[in-house]
Amino acid sequence: MDTSDFARVVAEYGSGSALLVEPGSSAAAHVPTQWAEIAGAGDARVRSAAAVALWNLDLFELVPRFGAVLAECLDDVRVCLLRGDWVLLYALRKPFQPHEFRIGWDPATFGADVPPCWDALPESLRVFLSMVHAGFTDLDGLSFGPTRPRDMRTYAELAMVESVRNWDSDERIPGDRAMLIAKGLGETNYFVSADLPDGTVGWEFGGDMERPMDFGRTFDDLMGCGFELARDRPHEPPASETPPTPEELRQQVAALSTVRAARAVIWNPELTEESARVRIAGLVAELLEAVDGQLRISPQDGLNGETVLPFDDDAGNVYQVDRLESRYFLDPPFPDRAQAYLPLILRTWEQLGWGVTTSTGIDGISAQVRTPDWYELILSHRDDARLRLAVASPGFHRPL
Repeated sequence: MDTSDFARVVAEYGSGSALLVEPGSSAAAHVPTQWAEIAGAGDARVRSAAAVALWNLDLFELVPRFGAVLAECLDDVRVCLLRGDWVLLYALRKPFQPHEFRIGWDPATFGADVPPCWDALPESLRVFLSMVHAGFTDLDGLSFGPTRPRDMRTYAELAMVESVRNWDSDERIPGDRAMLIAKGLGETNYFVSADLPDGTVGWEFGGDMERPMDFGRTFDDLMGCGFELARDRPHEPPASETPPTPEELRQQVAALSTVRAARAVIWNPELTEESARVRIAGLVAELLEAVDGQLRISPQDGLNGETVLPFDDDAGNVYQVDRLESRYFLDPPFPDRAQAYLPLILRTWEQLGWGVTTSTGIDGISAQVRTPDWYELILSHRDDARLRLAVASPGFHRPL
C-alpha cells in the first residue's frame, strides 16, 4: 500500500513523536530482532506474512474470526518507533473506508510487573501479550483489542466507578477487583475480575453490566468489529440455465432503475405493507427480548408510530414504491439510565453479525444497522435522555 497512508498516521502523533522505519534505512538496523525481516522487506505481502507468522497459533483458536480478518484484510505492516517504543503498524481494509490501523507493541514494553487480575485472562492471550505484542489496539492505545499490560489497571486505580453492577444478580464487583483491558463502541468498557466466572469477560457502560460473556467470542467480535469477510457477503443467486427473454431483460432494467431512483434503497418486489409490518414487529420483539424485557416501548407519533414513506429522487419525481417506517421510544425502569442500554443493544446487533455504524452530533449519539434482508434500524440517544428506535423496511410496490 502507499507509504503516504502510514506517513499520515505517524504525522498524527506530532513532530518527533513517531518515526516510520523505511527498508534499508539506518533505523532498520536497530529494530527488535524478531522484526528485522519486516523492517527490511520491500514487499507489503512479505511484511504482512512475516508479522502474522509471529502470532501464537492458539490465539487464533480464541479469536478465529479475527484470524480470518488478518488473512483477508491485512494489506501491509510497517515498523515504527512511537514515543520511544518499537511498534508494528497493521493496515487493514474496511469496506467503503480508508484503511483501519492497529498498533502492536514490542513485547519488551510489557512493563516491570504483571498486571492485577492477570490470571483472569485466557492463557493464549497471556502468551500473546508476553511474547508477540504487549498490547494490540486501535491508534488510541485502548480500543478494539487488549491494551498494553503496563496500562492495565483496576477501576479503583483509574478512578472510574466504585463498583460494577451485574444486572442479572444485582451483585456488585468492587472497583479494586475489576481490571480494564479494552474499550469498544460507544465508550463501552471490557474488564476481567476474579469475581467473574472462568473464561468470561465483563462488558459494561457507566458501571452497569448485563452479564458475564464468553471471553473468546466477545473479544473475537471486538477485534473484528467492522471488518468484512468473504463469508459475510450475501451469496450471489445461481445463474439462470436459460438466457432471459427480451421482456424479462426489460423488466430487470426497469427494476434496477427504480432501485437507483429510490436513493439506493432496496426494493423487494415480493414485499407488501402487511408483511413489512410483521417483520418490523418481529425485529422490535427480538430487541426487547435481548434486554430481557427491561425497556418499555411506546410509539413516537402517528398510528402505532408508523409512517409510509414514498420513494422520490432529488429531481422531485415520485415512484410507485413505498417503505414502511415505525418509530418508538424505549424507556428503562427507574432508576436505570437510558444511555446504559445503548451499548447493550449495539452489542446484540454485533453478535448477530450486523455491521454497526455510529455517529455523534449536536443531538446526541446514534447507531445504524442493516439486516441481511435490508431492514434498517436506527437507535439514538438524544439530549432529552430518551432512547429512540426507528425501523424501516425495504421498498415495496405501491398499488395503483
